[in-house]
Amino acid sequence: MDDGQLNPVALTHQVRVMLFSCPYFSLSCLPVEARDHQHDFAHGLDVDFGLITLPTYSHDDIKVEHYPNSGIKTKVHAFNDFHHCPAASSVHTPPDNQPWRPFHSLLEFDVAELTLEAGFNNDQTDRLIKICHRSSVGKEKFTFRNHKDIHSKWEAASHRITKFTKKVILVPYDGKMWDFDVHYRDLRDLATDLLQDPRLFPHFTFDAQRLSKFDGQTFIRFIDEPFTAQDFWDVQPLAFILYADKTRLSLFGTAKGYPVVALLDSSSSTCLANLPMDIRNGRGIGSGYIVGWLPIVTEDKEHAGKASWVNFKNAVCHESFARITCIMSLTRGIMSLWPCPICLVPRDELWDTSKQYPRRTANTSHDIVMAVWQKDSYEELEELLKQYGLCNLINSLWAIRYSDVHRAFFAEFLRWRNLKHPNQVMSVTFADSSVHEDISKMIIYATHNILTEEDFPLGYLLLRCVRLYLEVDMYAAFEVHTANTISEGRSAVQALTAFMKQYITATDQEDDKNWSFSKLHMTTHLFDDIKAKGATRNYNMKPNEQMHRPLKDSYQNRTNFKNFAEQILCIDHWLLVADDISHQVSDFDEYVKATSQDQVNDIDNIDDNINEDGGDSESDPIIHDLIPLDGSMHVKLGSRQAPQAFSLIENAHRNDDTFTNFRVKLNSFLNVFLPASNIPLPDGKRVHLPLNHTIVECRFLRVNYKSMVDWQQHTDYLHCSPWFFNAPHFDCVFIQTKEKVILGHLLFLFECPVGKDVFPLALHLNLFRVRAKPQAQAEFFSVRSIIHGALLVHDENLDYLVVDTVDTNMFLCVKEMHLQAGHVVRI
Repeated sequence: MDDGQLNPVALTHQVRVMLFSCPYFSLSCLPVEARDHQHDFAHGLDVDFGLITLPTYSHDDIKVEHYPNSGIKTKVHAFNDFHHCPAASSVHTPPDNQPWRPFHSLLEFDVAELTLEAGFNNDQTDRLIKICHRSSVGKEKFTFRNHKDIHSKWEAASHRITKFTKKVILVPYDGKMWDFDVHYRDLRDLATDLLQDPRLFPHFTFDAQRLSKFDGQTFIRFIDEPFTAQDFWDVQPLAFILYADKTRLSLFGTAKGYPVVALLDSSSSTCLANLPMDIRNGRGIGSGYIVGWLPIVTEDKEHAGKASWVNFKNAVCHESFARITCIMSLTRGIMSLWPCPICLVPRDELWDTSKQYPRRTANTSHDIVMAVWQKDSYEELEELLKQYGLCNLINSLWAIRYSDVHRAFFAEFLRWRNLKHPNQVMSVTFADSSVHEDISKMIIYATHNILTEEDFPLGYLLLRCVRLYLEVDMYAAFEVHTANTISEGRSAVQALTAFMKQYITATDQEDDKNWSFSKLHMTTHLFDDIKAKGATRNYNMKPNEQMHRPLKDSYQNRTNFKNFAEQILCIDHWLLVADDISHQVSDFDEYVKATSQDQVNDIDNIDDNINEDGGDSESDPIIHDLIPLDGSMHVKLGSRQAPQAFSLIENAHRNDDTFTNFRVKLNSFLNVFLPASNIPLPDGKRVHLPLNHTIVECRFLRVNYKSMVDWQQHTDYLHCSPWFFNAPHFDCVFIQTKEKVILGHLLFLFECPVGKDVFPLALHLNLFRVRAKPQAQAEFFSVRSIIHGALLVHDENLDYLVVDTVDTNMFLCVKEMHLQAGHVVRI
C-alpha cells in the first residue's frame, strides 16, 4: 500500500490488537520422532479389514492436525517427545568468527555495551575509556579515544536491525495544516530481520495446528499458542500483536511518550504470534520491539472540549498509526452510545454480561461510514454516526482483503504470576493493575470473619462477587484451555453476572456507582477470544508495560530533554543491536566449545543456593544434591546447617511442643516407613537412633512438579527457616499419601542417615481440613512425597485458609481435593 493510500485509523489511549498479515509463503515445522498413524486406502482394491491393525494410543499422547492446504499429515506424538516446533541446533553451523564487528575487538564491544546498559553519560564514558587505557595489557586492541568513537561504532552496527524512520504528517484543522513527527520501524522489514535470524527461524510456526491430548478414551482438543486457535486456522497469517500506551517519562509527568510495541504475535511495541510464547513474552531476540513513537497533541484551551478538536486528535493518532500499519476500530470510545469495539452493546447495558449483542464487522462499519457521507449536513452526519458509535474517518485497512479490525481486538484480562504483598491498601499509589488484582486476592481472607452473612449481608454478598471475579480471573489465566475449561470459565462468568445483578439491585437506592464500564463487559468476549486467539498470556499487557522503565531511564539519563523522542529511540535501537551482537558472541563461544576435544561435562548447577543471609555457595556450602533411592529427582534440598545431635536439637527446642520426644517419634516413624516403602531395615533390625546420632537441618527445598493446567514441569522454591530475611518463613505443601492428597505445614526439614543411606524427612502439621493439629501431634513424612508448595493464611486459633487463587495449578489442585472429598461447592 502506498503512503498516499494510508488513511487515518482510530486509536484509544491504551490498545492491544492482533494484526494478521496476508501470508506470502508457507513453511512447515515437522515434529521430531513422530508416529504417523494415518492410513491411505486405494479405491477399487480388495482389502481384508480383518488384517488391518488399528492404531493404539498411550495416555497423554498428543495429536497434531495441520491446516489441510499445508500438505502435512496428522501426527501423533508421545507426550515427552512433543514440541510445538522443535528447534534445529545451530551449534555446529560455523558462525561469524568475529561477531563483535564493527567494533575492533570483543573488549571494545564489552566496554561499549557496558556504557550503554549502565546509562553512562558522555563524561562518565570518557573516564571509563581512560581507565581502560591505563589498565590495558595489550591482549586486545583498544582504540576508543572518547564517547564519540563509541557512538560511531553503534551507528555502524545499526544496520543489523531495521532502524527507525522519521516522517512528518500533516493533519488539517481550523483552516490550517498541523504537522507532527512520527517515528516508526517498517514492520515488513522487521519481520524479515527475524525470519532471517538462524536462532529464531526454527521456532517459527507458519501452518495452523489443532492439538488434542489422549485421555485414555478419546482425543481432547486443547488451545494454548495463537497458532493452535481458530483465527490462525481461518487466516493462516504472519501475525503481529501491537500494543500502545502513553507513559510518563519525567518524574513530574510533564514529559510524556507514546511508544508502540510489537511482538510476532505480541505488542507498538510489537512481536510475532508465529513464535512460541516463552520467546515472544521473554527478553531479547524475538520478544517485544518498540516499532513506533506517536505524537501527543498538546491541549489547546481555545479548542478544548469541542467535538471537532477530539476528532482532530483522533485523526493525528490514526494517521500516525497508519504509518506503522496498525489497525483500530474507529469507535468513539468508552463514553459513546455503543462503546464496545467488538459488539453493539448499548453503554447502559455494559454491566449485564448475561446478554449477547450483534458483533461489529469491518464491512458493516465501512458501509455505514460510506452511507453517512451522502447526508446533506454535518450535523445529520454526526448524529447518524453517533447511533453506531463510529467516527467520521476512513480505516486504512478496509482496502486490504480479509482484514477485520473488530475481529482483531481481544478482551484484556490482566493476569501475571508474582503475588505482591503491600503493607497497606487504603493509601497506595498503584503502578499497574496487578496490584489491584493481588489486593483482591487478599480481601476475602482479611474480611470474611467481619463481613459475615448474618451481620453484614450486603458486605457478604460483595465478598461472594469478589470470589467469583477471582474464579473468572483464574480461568482466564489458564495457560492451556480445553472445551471443559472454557465451558467452566463461561459458567463462572454467568455466576458472577447473577450475583452482580443481586448486588447492584440491593445497592441501587444507596449507591450511585455506575457499573456499566467496558472492562466488566469484556468478560462476555473473554472466552470467545481464547478460542479464537489462544490463551490470554499470549496477549496480556505485562511484558509490554515492563518496556516503559528503560524508556524512562533513557529520558532521565541519556537525553538533553529536548527533542527527546529521537534520542530515546536511538538508545533503544542500540540496545537491540548490542543484544544481537552479544548473542552472536555467545553462539561463537558455544561453537568453539562444542568443536573442541575432550570437553569436561558441566556440573549441574542448581539454583537453590539460597540462604537467609544471602551468602553464596563458596563461603557457605549450602547446596546438597540429593540422589533419592527411588531415582526420583523432583526434590532437592539446600541451605544445609551444621550437623547436630538429637540431644542438642531437643534441648534447643525444649519449650516447643513440636519437638517433644522428637527422637522417639522419628524412630517409630522410620520403623513403619522403611518397610512400607520396600526399603530394608539396616542389618534387618529395627531402627533405634541414639541421642548422639546427628542429623542435618535443611532450610530450603526445591520441588519440580507437573502442572495440572499445562502439563509442563514447574518449580516451587520452599523455605523452612526460623529466620529468612528478618522473619520466620515456614511454607506449606501438598503431600501425597497412600490414601489421598493432604496439606501440610513445614516445621522442620532435615536429612537423617540410617545405616548407609540418607533420608530427607520433614516434620509437618496436617491441614487438609484447614484446621491444624496441635504442634505436639506433628508428624514425620518423606520429602519425596511432597507434590509442590501451597499457600495458606492463618485465620484464628488452629484454623487456616487455603489460598487457591495464587496460581492456576493451585486453583485446580484445590478444586480436585474438594471433588475427591465430596464437598458441596457453594457459589
